[in-house]
Formats: sequence, structure tokens, C-alpha cells
Amino acid sequence: MRTPEQISEIEKTFEDPYVILNFISEEEIQHLIAIYKNADSKNSPLVYKNTGPVTLDLLPYINDVVIDTILKKIKTIIGDYEITAAFFFKTDYPHIVHNDDTFELPSGVFKAINIPLNFYGNTESVPKLCFFDQCYFHGPAKFFYGDNNVPTYYNTQIYDYADVENIIEGSINTELYQKYFTHLKPAWLNGLSLKSVIDQHKGSAIIFDSVRLHCSNDFRRQGIKSKIALSIFTKRP
Repeated sequence: MRTPEQISEIEKTFEDPYVILNFISEEEIQHLIAIYKNADSKNSPLVYKNTGPVTLDLLPYINDVVIDTILKKIKTIIGDYEITAAFFFKTDYPHIVHNDDTFELPSGVFKAINIPLNFYGNTESVPKLCFFDQCYFHGPAKFFYGDNNVPTYYNTQIYDYADVENIIEGSINTELYQKYFTHLKPAWLNGLSLKSVIDQHKGSAIIFDSVRLHCSNDFRRQGIKSKIALSIFTKRP
């Protein structure tokens, strides 16, 4: 687990989640989707997670001209960074509550960047990314308050929120639950409070602190069947 001193250092770079619209062009979007699709057709190492998403590691494509341009553009926004993990992912199931930390627990864990590429089904609607006021500083985790033995692919399962920062009881009411979180057990939201909701417009860049708890909305209720995006997780040099 991180020390209070490490946590204090990480908190110095905290800011509210924000979005940059039209961060990449339609041409760049199609280029990135082609990388993912061609990897599939060539039997590249796609990872079929037991929790649903199909991912592709970005790092083998780090010298691709479009990816290189995007990484440099990110640097102009958040400053110097190093990548801890980066991947394409496609999913037909909305993500549950998690953070985007790494097991190496760097003292300089920094920003996560989510770049939506496309979504399928009802294209008149837009999926959303929901952020909570709470943070978890002790490695990559998914949150299942009061439950047990919930399968995950990579993250640690958290069933007791004692080590989650800034617990606030009774914040997620029935209206919010029905609007965003019907893919979650209500108990999993115990002690969490909604900070903001950001539309995942294609080609945008959503930037937030990696240790912040977040999840997708239940985009299936919007008629969206699946979505594909690029996620980049960083630390300070």
C-alpha cells in the first residue's frame, strides 16, 4: 500500500475530470480502428478478458505515426509523462466501478486518458463516463462492496471500502441509480458519490486522475450495443 506521504504527493496534481472535444480527427479514428481490426485478422495477441472486453496492447504500435502524434499531443496538455499501460479495448458490457492504477505503485501515478473511437447500435445517443468523488491509492482495483468471489481479469477485488478515500454515505439515490448505474448491484455504490458525467464523443480525449473511481453508464439502455476506445495510463517521470 502507498504511504500517506506518497498519497499526498499524488494529490498535488489532482484536478477535476475534463474533456477535449475533437482531440483526434475522423481520419485518425479510422486509422486506429484499422490497427485493432487488422490485429484481429492477423491473430495478433488480442486479449479476451473473462469480464467481457477484448483488448490489444498499444505499445507494439508505439512508433506508428498517428499514435506517435497522439502521444506527443497528450504531452502538450498534461506535461511530461511515462506510459504505465496503454491499450485498445472493445466491449459490449458497460464497465463497473474501478480505478486505473498499476500494481507497481509508482509514487508519481498520474493521468488516465480515454479516447473514444466508435460505438455501435444507436448512434443517435452517446455513451457516458461517470466519475466519483472517491479515490483508491493502493493499486488497480474493482469495487464490489459487501460481495465476495466476483471474478476479475487483472484488478484486485475490493469488498470493503475502508481504504477508499472520502466515503460519503447515501449520495447515490434511486434517480441516479436508474439513470446511470443499472448494470451495477446497488450495494457496490455504497459510500460513493457522483462527481461528474462526461459524454464519450468519438475523437474526444477524457482526462482524469488514474486513482479516481469511475465507471461507464449502462449504455445498453441507450440502445448502444458496443464501443471501442483507446486508454492510456501514465505516471510522472
